[in-house]
Amino acid sequence: MMNIQLLTPKFSLNQKELQKTHNRPVMQSNLNDLTADTVSFSGKEQVVKNSVTTFKEIISGDYEKRMPSYHIIANRLMDTLDAVARELAEFGVTFDRAYCEKNPVKKANSFISKLIRSGEAPLDRVRATLYSENIYDLSIVNDKILPALEKRGYVISLIPDKMSGRKVLSSKPDFDVRLDIPEDARKQLSADLRNVASFKQLSSGYRDIQFRLEDTLYTGKEKTPIEILIVAGKNTSKAKELESYYVYDITRKLSKEMHISRIENPGLNSPALRVKNNIGIITQQLNDYISKPLFTNAANLDIYQEKTLLPVKLPAANCKTLLGLFEGIRTKIPIHYNARIEEVKSDEYKPILEKLVKASEEYKKRDDKTVYIDDIIEKRAELIKMLKQYKKDDLTAIRTATERFKETVQKFGEKTKTEKTK
Repeated sequence: MMNIQLLTPKFSLNQKELQKTHNRPVMQSNLNDLTADTVSFSGKEQVVKNSVTTFKEIISGDYEKRMPSYHIIANRLMDTLDAVARELAEFGVTFDRAYCEKNPVKKANSFISKLIRSGEAPLDRVRATLYSENIYDLSIVNDKILPALEKRGYVISLIPDKMSGRKVLSSKPDFDVRLDIPEDARKQLSADLRNVASFKQLSSGYRDIQFRLEDTLYTGKEKTPIEILIVAGKNTSKAKELESYYVYDITRKLSKEMHISRIENPGLNSPALRVKNNIGIITQQLNDYISKPLFTNAANLDIYQEKTLLPVKLPAANCKTLLGLFEGIRTKIPIHYNARIEEVKSDEYKPILEKLVKASEEYKKRDDKTVYIDDIIEKRAELIKMLKQYKKDDLTAIRTATERFKETVQKFGEKTKTEKTK
């Protein structure tokens, strides 16, 4: 039997749960117990749950209803950060209100996309950015910014640390320092923050301090998470915008939104493994030639006032090679799913289908525990329908990613001699 896996969202929502989704993580089910419909193509069982058919519409509608309250929260946040920046100006803290007001609340489609990818309600529905020209001086955050926010009613949110099922055994501050900070300098933070921070900038070269706040003065029924980013300056924010559109959106769609790319331990020389390899090369090339120089230049300008900048250019030969890798992914997707469908159709797959039937809630509730041929036929049809949908989803994703990459080439691609002479 071929080594394949079927991926599904990590959550299953009924009507009552939908009302709670925005304010608690949707916890992943135990994948080792057959407590729901389960699929295994590789010996490792994965849960396949029946989600609400109008999931996106229901969540989107509910989220849109909350938008006015989110904007009220965002407006108070903008006023607060304005005041904090004026109070701490002598320490190099500034706030660009016009920049933050362009997109202070996460849009519904972005919320749903992140919810589906992660299986958890996004915690950055309201967000803003502060600038600290001395970003490596953590005492400014610990002794100045956080106390100034607390004085105005904002405290760092707590998130689950240790869990027992759905029960939270202990919590920790939702705080991170994505900067390479020496051991001694970390002591500028209080112990509770120091113990949860990673102190490591991202592989893309992006660096920030990020945390989520709770507005203790807000009188609404729900506590809306507020995300704060602290970066070195406007050049970093600009680089982040460019990198997000021309690089991160592409790599996220390839590695996190495509079902085929999230298969664990794909077989040797399988289409899924080739897809993973292609994505790895694409991600590395975009990081090396675009992300890293963008963020290095931004840091040089914002932190070191160094005006000698690196070129941000994807070589012409690499542009052509990467387009070929995108096309390779596109061709491997139907090969992968067509093979999966044929396997589900085979007689050898019948024992797994029986196991899936017995794991279903419908089977558990019925008195007659016989697995009939109609049960097998129905379960087989269900899996085939799902695989066809996954193929459609992945082909749409790769087309979207390819079109965005073409925009990246237009923006950062090196022109060939022929193109230069036109």
